[in-house]
Amino acid sequence: MLKSNSFMEKAIKHERLLEVTLLLASALTILANAIVAPALPQISNAFSDIKNAEILTKLMLTLPALIIALGAPLVGSLLDKAGRIKVLFVSLIIYLLGGTSGFWLGDLYSILVGRVVLGLGVAGIMTVATTLIGDYFTGAKREYFMGLQGAFIALGGFVFITIAGVLTDIDWRLTFLVYGFSLVVIILVPFALYEPKIHNQKSESTLSENQVIPKVVWLAIISAFIVTVCFYVIPVQIPYFLQSFDGMNGNKIGMALGGLTIAQALASFFYKKVKMKFDYVMIFVLGFIPMAIGFSIIGLSELYWQVIIGILFCGLGVGLMMPNANLWVINLVPVHSRGKYVGGITTATFIGMFISPIIIEPIQSWVGMNESFTILGLCCAIFVLLYFVFSKRITNK
Repeated sequence: MLKSNSFMEKAIKHERLLEVTLLLASALTILANAIVAPALPQISNAFSDIKNAEILTKLMLTLPALIIALGAPLVGSLLDKAGRIKVLFVSLIIYLLGGTSGFWLGDLYSILVGRVVLGLGVAGIMTVATTLIGDYFTGAKREYFMGLQGAFIALGGFVFITIAGVLTDIDWRLTFLVYGFSLVVIILVPFALYEPKIHNQKSESTLSENQVIPKVVWLAIISAFIVTVCFYVIPVQIPYFLQSFDGMNGNKIGMALGGLTIAQALASFFYKKVKMKFDYVMIFVLGFIPMAIGFSIIGLSELYWQVIIGILFCGLGVGLMMPNANLWVINLVPVHSRGKYVGGITTATFIGMFISPIIIEPIQSWVGMNESFTILGLCCAIFVLLYFVFSKRITNK
């Protein structure tokens, strides 16, 4: 009896270590690009002698997103063939080298190359971490853990971006050392995670290969793209927007961006309870409502605290919608092609990140910074109506 209890205790401890490792790996992903956001104005000033320094500096946020978008489908296909854990371990090492490179590289162009390397690492980590959640968990546990993943991604963003804001006021190069946290996950992976035995499950594989993947999976992927386009306006544009406010510094910018992640984490933590009452499409309706309110508040803001309130509303919306899109895809596709489609939603997410500033820049040039946020709020309100109508059409079928 004592041996049985000891075995159970060890199993529970191992499961907890597995869950913690997955969550820590996830925390390295979505906001990885934005860790340097508080330092962008200082980096622009440091390289002011270079032509188009401000545009090149903004590429530090968007360039990794493009690389992730291009690399995620390849990673998704690779991990279905080569195995999840190998791909994750190599991706973490790439992440560590690419992320910290800005600390020890000397010029702007070489730092941008380092950001490309970082993008390759994030593509692997995010795709594998989300796929493993689908492999390890089922049913209500999967829904709960997907929400928990969203919360940890957001909390990781809060901790990392807040620390980055403090380090920025000391020396902008120190900001890049935040990526060194990935070393902790590198150490944990061999002890905590195991390769799922999905390839040996012949009957399940044969059954899933005959499964028709519903076309609505593309709505989930497109939705992830739309949400990210809207969401990523905040880490890219808010640092420059806040520069016009009196007494602004890197720490205050970091706190503002941290507010986004706190609200995001809170909403993601309660995702399972929301999912029990609403379907996937209606959760997008619920998510776009606070984003519409939040962007409108930012657009009308004249004081720092007003911007914070707007950011908090936006975070609540994102916190519901990101785990919703991921879970929707995982539940729609069979196990043998899970990596491929998770890679697809990763691609959609990071194309959204890359294209977000490209969309918002001309709008800002045309109507101004404040008004561009107001327009974005109006766009989110339109999405509320579109998803609501689509939800009713599905219900009536």
